[in-house]
This record gives sequence, structure tokens and C-alpha cells, in this order.
Amino acid sequence: MLKKLIKYDFLWMNRNMVIIFAITAILSILTRIASNYTDSAMGDLIFSILRGFTIAAFANVVINSVIRIWERFRQSFYKDEAYLTHTLPVSKNTLYDSKTLSGLGAIVLSLLVVIACFFIAFWNHDMYEYFRSVFKDGDMSFIVLGIFVTAALEVIYAVNVGMFSLTVGHRSNNGRIARSVVLGIFLYFALQSVLLAVIYGIGMFDDSIKAMFGDASDVVIGFSTYRTLIIICDCLYLVITAALYLAGRKIFSKGVNVE
Repeated sequence: MLKKLIKYDFLWMNRNMVIIFAITAILSILTRIASNYTDSAMGDLIFSILRGFTIAAFANVVINSVIRIWERFRQSFYKDEAYLTHTLPVSKNTLYDSKTLSGLGAIVLSLLVVIACFFIAFWNHDMYEYFRSVFKDGDMSFIVLGIFVTAALEVIYAVNVGMFSLTVGHRSNNGRIARSVVLGIFLYFALQSVLLAVIYGIGMFDDSIKAMFGDASDVVIGFSTYRTLIIICDCLYLVITAALYLAGRKIFSKGVNVE
């Protein structure tokens, strides 16, 4: 049953995303075509405009994917569809897991679309040479891949903040959306502050990290510092995201107030 729920949720989340994916792909193709005509002032202007639209489309893909995950969570558990959802012969934990796993799949798909469209729009020989030189260096390749992983974890973390906030907010009898939004914003920035505080605290025992806060300017910041920082951030994101998932799942299993 879990597999069927994941499949159904995944298809719902990406049903309208296909249009956004297509627009992003078209913009990427147009940007690629325009990049061949930058010798003239007008051609360069058109390329610059299309490049800006394409980059904005990349962000739009990820943002809309996150919103669709939240909307699916709300529609399925708390709106009219909830009367059917909660009669299914599965546990509350299974229902919550289906949204979490299908949401994870939707995020992965959106990131793959962004990566593919990035290559369509901007990949050229100079970029190939740049990345080839980067991946010849173990430290640089770790940092580049690490930044991408951190960005992906940041998005997954945001998704779980939203799901947790919707779960808590909808336990109220009124003002559910407002409570969910306020709680989500508060949690997002509060947990980011905790993340920063933990990094700063670790910096008290590591001068290279401390130097990034300007408290040890005589210390040289090298690749090992960035490597350590990326590992710390990724681990903290994983721990916090897991905590949000488990807490939301536990609260959800106690019961649901359908609108």
C-alpha cells in the first residue's frame, strides 16, 4: 500500500510541474541559441535577458516543487480529500511516510530537471575545462559537490519544516493556515540561528572556523576549513530534518482535525 500511495502522491505533485519543466527547458534552449549570437550588442542583450529568465526559472522549479508538496500534504490530510484518505486501511504513520517519501522524490526530480536545463543552457568548452580542472583537485571537487549536497539538504529541510508546521497548525480549531505559516517562518529562521550558533560554538575550539567569523584574522582559511564546515552543516541538516520528520509523524499519529 505504501508504494501505491507514494506513486499516487508523486504523480499529483508533478502533474502541473510538467508545464513548469517545459517552460524551463524552452528557456534553456533559447538561451543556448542566443549564446551563439553575442557578438552584436543586441544579441548580447537578448542573451543576458534570456539568461536571467532561465536562472529565475531554475529557482521557480524548486520553489514550486516545494509548494506542491505542501499543498498535497494539506489537501490530502485536511481538506475534502481527507475524508477519503483517512478511511484507507493504513496507519497514520504510513500516510505520513508516503507524503515524506513522495516529496523527497519530487525534490530529486526538480533538481535533476534544473541540472539538465543548466547543461542545455550554459554548458560549453570553457565550462568543461573549468570543471575538469576542478575535479582533478580532490579538495575542490569535494567542495563543489558538498555545496550541491548542502543546497539539496536545505530544500529537503524546508519541506519538512512546512510539513511539521502544517501538522501542528492544523491541530487548532481556527486560524490553521495562519498558525502554520507563522510557525513555519519561526521554525525556519530559529533553526537556521541554531545552526549558526552550533557552527560558532565549534569555532571556539577550531581557529580556522573561528576565523570565518572574524575572530581569528591571523589564521589562514584553507580547503580543510571549508570541508569541515560543509560536513558540519550537512550533518546538522540531517539531524534537524530527521527530528522534524519524527516529531511531525508522532503528532500526526495522535489524530487529525479535518476542516
